[in-house]
Amino acid sequence: MSLPISHLMRPDISYCEENSTLRKISEKILKENIGSIIVNRGEESIGIITTNDLLRAVLKGLDFDVAKASEIMSQPLNTLNLDSNLDEALKKFGETGRTRLVILKDGKVVGILKKTISERFRGVSGAFKFSEKTRSLPYRRG
Repeated sequence: MSLPISHLMRPDISYCEENSTLRKISEKILKENIGSIIVNRGEESIGIITTNDLLRAVLKGLDFDVAKASEIMSQPLNTLNLDSNLDEALKKFGETGRTRLVILKDGKVVGILKKTISERFRGVSGAFKFSEKTRSLPYRRG
C-alpha cells in the first residue's frame, strides 16, 4: 500500500484574489513563511503563484506595485483528490512537470503537496506504519 497524500500535504492554505498586486502577495508569502499561494476569482480557485513565479517576475522587470496575480499565476491548477496516494502523486508530478499539486476534497481545496516532499517519502513510505488518528509518523522506538 502506498502512503496517502493526506499525510504529506500542507493543509494550511493561503489565498489571494486575482487582482492582488505582486507586492501584497510577496508580503503575505514572507509573513506566513510559505512557498505558494492559491489565486481565487471570487470563490473559485483558478491558479497558483510560487516563489519561483515571483522571481521570474523580478527578472522580467515587472512593477510589483502594479502587476497583478493573474499576470504571473500558473494555470490551470493541477489537482489530485485527497484519497489519492503517493504513487499517484508522483505520476502526476511527472506528467505535469509542476512542483506543486493542489489537493481537493469534494471539489474544495484542502491542501498543497510539494514534489520535493513527495520524492523524499518515495523510498521510506513502506518502512513506517502511519496512524490515521494522528495523520503523521509515529515516533520511532527502539
